[in-house]
Amino acid sequence: MASDNTAPSRGLARLARRGALVLGVVTLVLSIAFVLNGTDDGWRTPQAVSLTGSEAPAPRRELRVMAFNAAKCGFYAGGRFAERDVVRAELDAIAAVIVREDCDLVALSEVVLECGPAPLDQVGYLAEHARMAHRAASENYSFGVPFFRIRSGNALLSRWPLRALETMQLAGGAPFWNPTNNRRALWCEVELADGPLVAAALRNDSFDLANNLVQTREILAWLAGRPALLAGDFNAEPHDPSLELLRASGRFSGLVATPPTFPAHAPRRRIDHVLAPAEWKLLEQHVVAIGASDHLAVVATFERP
Repeated sequence: MASDNTAPSRGLARLARRGALVLGVVTLVLSIAFVLNGTDDGWRTPQAVSLTGSEAPAPRRELRVMAFNAAKCGFYAGGRFAERDVVRAELDAIAAVIVREDCDLVALSEVVLECGPAPLDQVGYLAEHARMAHRAASENYSFGVPFFRIRSGNALLSRWPLRALETMQLAGGAPFWNPTNNRRALWCEVELADGPLVAAALRNDSFDLANNLVQTREILAWLAGRPALLAGDFNAEPHDPSLELLRASGRFSGLVATPPTFPAHAPRRRIDHVLAPAEWKLLEQHVVAIGASDHLAVVATFERP
């Protein structure tokens, strides 16, 4: 009498169906979480933090500002996430330069706010190790699911208190599932001893100069005539339409053509800038190589009226 193999076969089939069902449910849950994370508009409100008990610095007429594209501090390269100690070494190098240059305000772009695979708040770490009592950050994109995602964007570190104003979506934004070239501006007020100053950390369109110009017009429109400090990776050179527009507005000082800032290993383009209100006098500016970033940092010193 032949043995009956149908029972084990039916059992395997049931097991396969259950496995497929579980896999489908997990995939559905992750897909929903991915969409909810990508479409959440919480990014519109920047994150601002002040160290408890921090004292306001003495008033100074000179203000030293750094703009630096940190290139995510080398946290991902060659198809893999860098070891935590490697990223910390990059952050320590940046913090050491901020301290050495005696910076009052630092505008950072391409800095990581959160990363599930390699957890380290780069902005918080830098603020602590550079002895900056106040910080604000906003994301350009959030890719992944809650608790396992990458959030990267712009930040301001300051000796003076910061009041977060807005994260502004700039023209040409990509869908949430494609974070490439999505650009936003971080707007804050720096509470200086003689009154607040509007400041922005920027990283504008790096692929399309026409859209870069549209973004610059949006930035000027948002300001509505208020004095402001703009710093970051403008992705535009002084002769490009975006910077020509800012120069023609007559509202900013500090726009210079040299030295170049990109690429760091053989710089030939000046695309990183620090622009202050027109009434401020640029006393000196220079560039600094920091770590593995493909940008040089700009450090500018202004005399305030």
